[in-house]
Amino acid sequence: MKVVKKINHNVVLIDDEGIEKIAMGKGIGFSAVVNQTFDPTLADKFFTLDSKEKTKMFSEMAAQIPIEFIDFSEEIIQFISKRIKSPLDSNIYIALTDHIYFAIQRQKEDSQVSAIMLPEMKLLYPDEYETANEVVALINQRYNTELGANEVGFITMHIINAELGERNSLNSLKILELTKMILQDLEKTHGYQFDKDSLTYHRMMIHIKFLVKRLIYKEELPTENIGFFTNTFRKSQPYQTALAIKKMIEEKFQLDVQENEVIYLAIHLARIQ
Repeated sequence: MKVVKKINHNVVLIDDEGIEKIAMGKGIGFSAVVNQTFDPTLADKFFTLDSKEKTKMFSEMAAQIPIEFIDFSEEIIQFISKRIKSPLDSNIYIALTDHIYFAIQRQKEDSQVSAIMLPEMKLLYPDEYETANEVVALINQRYNTELGANEVGFITMHIINAELGERNSLNSLKILELTKMILQDLEKTHGYQFDKDSLTYHRMMIHIKFLVKRLIYKEELPTENIGFFTNTFRKSQPYQTALAIKKMIEEKFQLDVQENEVIYLAIHLARIQ
């Protein structure tokens, strides 16, 4: 291992056989010399992110944020990873650490910002929302703060972003917005009355969420033979409703909806009747 850059007294960027890593430990920067050998036993921990760009961003952040917050954020990310089934993008080490630090500073300065779409997050991402609730409780316990629903919303968004591999919340918000709009349209325009505690409803909701994700990311379903669906099915209310949803999406969001997507949405609507 060789020293690439001394970031501060406690953080050093090193090269380990061509792989850039961030070494962290109390006082390790004092003895670090650029281009000289680094003793790995001096570090308490190493971070290896999946790109040089992320490593650079993390090292810049680590130069500005006390090491205790970075340690705490790592604990929180491990906590999240145990509760969320989907793999988390490594960008969460940057985004969440930065967010937690400044959330605590905002609390101290008594300045609040408003969270968005909390009911939709709780409905569409119940595991992420509940995990965020627990994370906020851990932050409050550790730092004697009183962070509330706002922070639950923001932490939920960070978890969603990490699942989607997003660096910012733009696409995540689009998914939330469009999913919410489809569900509202089904209820208000097409008269569906959902039992939101039922298994069929949650299956449909998950299907719609992933339908929207495919549309936002321009992913296509594999082409399948859908000719076996009869004309009777295509004349049914669920299919006609799914067609109306397709039209609404294409007109309001300029997103193309495949026929396969219409069929599968209609199947879920038929099950929920």
